[in-house]
Amino acid sequence: FQVDHIIAWSHGGSGDPENLALACGRCNRKKGTNIAGFDPDTGELTRLFHPRSDRWSEHFFWAGLEIRSKTSIGRTTIEVLALNHPDDLVIRHEIRRDGELGVCPSNPLGTVLRVFSPSKTQAWEGESTLS
Repeated sequence: FQVDHIIAWSHGGSGDPENLALACGRCNRKKGTNIAGFDPDTGELTRLFHPRSDRWSEHFFWAGLEIRSKTSIGRTTIEVLALNHPDDLVIRHEIRRDGELGVCPSNPLGTVLRVFSPSKTQAWEGESTLS
């Protein structure tokens, strides 16, 4: 995993632990310096999910192997980070099958580390383990 700056240096972010989160390489590259994106439903500029201040369960939910949104922040984050990329769906399937530990691509910005098993499909819903 890579250390992601939630607010990039170019947007005034810092290297302080409060501004850092773990992310898989693809999520980190997709996010880049973005702090917002366009909501795919409304076209409005919307901030991305913030793993330190937002609750995952307020913005996202599981629908099988896909992450779905409850809010414009969720929709925008899913779109910008491509959280339901086919490669991620394959990885999620393998993790569910094997009951392994997972961070990304299960959760935006990889902020949750939980044991995942087929019988506990909500095990990944949670808050940052970096706090």
